[in-house]
Amino acid sequence: MSAVLDRLFTRWYPLVMGVSERAGQSGIRRAQLSHASGRTLEIGAGSGLSVPYYGDRVTQLVLVEPDADFRIALHRTIGDLTPAWWPVTVVDADAHGLPFEDATFDTVTASFTFCSLQEPDLGLQELHRVLRPGGQFLFHEHVRGHGRRAWFQDLMTPLQVLLAGGCHPNRDFVDTLRRSPFRIDQVIQDRIPRAFPTISPVVLGTASRQVQPHRHSAAPSQGGQRPATQPAPPRRPTPMLG
Repeated sequence: MSAVLDRLFTRWYPLVMGVSERAGQSGIRRAQLSHASGRTLEIGAGSGLSVPYYGDRVTQLVLVEPDADFRIALHRTIGDLTPAWWPVTVVDADAHGLPFEDATFDTVTASFTFCSLQEPDLGLQELHRVLRPGGQFLFHEHVRGHGRRAWFQDLMTPLQVLLAGGCHPNRDFVDTLRRSPFRIDQVIQDRIPRAFPTISPVVLGTASRQVQPHRHSAAPSQGGQRPATQPAPPRRPTPMLG
């Protein structure tokens, strides 16, 4: 039953999201992905809704998508690009264990992906691992709302998980991001135009992998000799209390 529902999801999701894309969501994607540069990785690429909006600053695009039906649609989207700015590769892989070396990419991106990961904390750790120091993470995720909307998201979560490929509409992505190794640079709150109420509000923004400062050894003293280490002063005995 679950496999049937997942296959149906890959059929109706691009159609439903297409309504929001035409109502302005595509412009949000375009503005954010214009910042992608260098070798770029997108996880959970789905049918490729984000693919047309990567610009000419990207030198290579790698798209990770674990679902076979979505990969068929993704290849179709790529084929419709005339021409693509960059060489593109589609990879059958899972965000929990990315098949790339450390510090491989200059930019990593995710759009409406972390709602459906079984272990979102692990997914962020993997993205951080494959991103080079100084590189950027461009995220675009729907999140838990407030008040009645949050109550409705909680109510609908079991059904949405079942019908929408494991999507949890009540997750707090920003809190998960704060627990990760990433440095958060910018978070913007927004809404998806003409979207089902469980997948709004959204957050989009940028995080980065920090560059670790180089540790310099002590400078040698005159004559090429390192300065002698001074002995530590004797410790006073600690008084015993009570």
